[in-house]
Amino acid sequence: MNKDSGPKPPAGDAEHTVVVYGTRWCAATQYVRRYLDRKDVSHSFRDIDRDQEAADQVRWWTGGYLSHPTVKISSDILVEPLSNEIQAALEKNNLV
Repeated sequence: MNKDSGPKPPAGDAEHTVVVYGTRWCAATQYVRRYLDRKDVSHSFRDIDRDQEAADQVRWWTGGYLSHPTVKISSDILVEPLSNEIQAALEKNNLV
């Protein structure tokens, strides 16, 4: 494991600039996914209940917590973000 960047991103994340890590039952996770859909932002979803690599990645980013949703937008990591935080990261990375 690279000490600076954490676990290697799982296969499939490379083609997406935006990755949502969360659970299928979490209302906040579903809100973020719908928000990105409304903005027409291509993204992938990693279910931390079913994907141990994704759960480990979130724990690494959050200092051991399984916080959801956690959203990766390019190199920005947003933990339980509000819509204005997502919008700012999308704009910063020229995705909207």
